[in-house]
Amino acid sequence: MKIQIKNIYCGSKQIINDGTRKEYQSSYKKQNLNKEKYVINKFGFKDDTQSDKSHHGGVDKAICIYSQKYYNFFKLKYNIDLQPCAFGENFTIEDFDDSDICLGDRFQCDEVILEVSQPRQPCWKISSILGIKNLTSLVVKESKTGFYFRVIKDGLISENSELVLSSRQYPKLTIEHINKCAFDAQNNQENIKEILDCEKLADAYRVSLNKRYKDKQQGIQEWQGDNYMR
Repeated sequence: MKIQIKNIYCGSKQIINDGTRKEYQSSYKKQNLNKEKYVINKFGFKDDTQSDKSHHGGVDKAICIYSQKYYNFFKLKYNIDLQPCAFGENFTIEDFDDSDICLGDRFQCDEVILEVSQPRQPCWKISSILGIKNLTSLVVKESKTGFYFRVIKDGLISENSELVLSSRQYPKLTIEHINKCAFDAQNNQENIKEILDCEKLADAYRVSLNKRYKDKQQGIQEWQGDNYMR
């Protein structure tokens, strides 16, 4: 399995004011730096930053990945025309999506070894920054979240590199499957037990999923609420 990286994006801190909330710092808005080589360490791209480190970044969320297929999905189903890197990802990948990626999958990318650690947990900032009412909710409800890599071996990668699958231990635990179970914990108790038992699951996501499991929660979470427009 070889996944083509369509684009690489990195971001720096900015002050965001969407007209409805207080100003906040975010590194969500990223750009293609068009570099020949990128340095990756255990925290992700050397050229990238995370403004809210209590919720973003860290070793288990070093690199954020999103599929080009989902841009096409939102255009076709909801007529939402999104610009490149609209979801603030580091990698936009082609031809594959969350249904093809499993928890714990390891990929070689030039010198770097990466491992899938958890689904992304989209928050209200997607709608806030893009100014699109209910977009965060749609991303969650449609199980089109993207996912995170942790870095197993650091090094250099090139623009337009490929992610080459080197090992897969948990073929049932796709990112899409995990998202659907988390969205409807009440009706996925046994499935969530299996997910929680996986040693590759990021610690912070495990805490969040375990709470949903115990409380048998359904639907979007409070911090994903985005029923507004600027």
